[in-house]
Amino acid sequence: NEVPVPAPPPAPPPPPAAKQAAKGVSPRGNPGSWATTEDYPSRALREEKQGTTGFRLEVGADGRVTSCTVTQSSGSPELDDATCKLVSRRARFSPAEDDQGNKIPSTYANRIQWRIPQ
Repeated sequence: NEVPVPAPPPAPPPPPAAKQAAKGVSPRGNPGSWATTEDYPSRALREEKQGTTGFRLEVGADGRVTSCTVTQSSGSPELDDATCKLVSRRARFSPAEDDQGNKIPSTYANRIQWRIPQ
């Protein structure tokens, strides 16, 4: 005497996909100019700190940076803090666009290599 087992309910439909950018965000100008040797934090220079800081920027639909997150520490809080301060102030972007050409918020990731000037 087998007892019938009800079939599992059908899987729910997948959630609607987040809006994908048809055109990604792109920096205006040279990202290499966002932080230069003149910007080297004096304390990090005195302590001979060097390293690479990875960062992710939230970029608004107007192409301006709305937030900065350090994604990879250089090992120096001064260098990491300087990275976000400088790129938040200096970076400008051509905003991302959806498939209808509407400007949309997006993200941009990069790194800054901090090397003591010789």
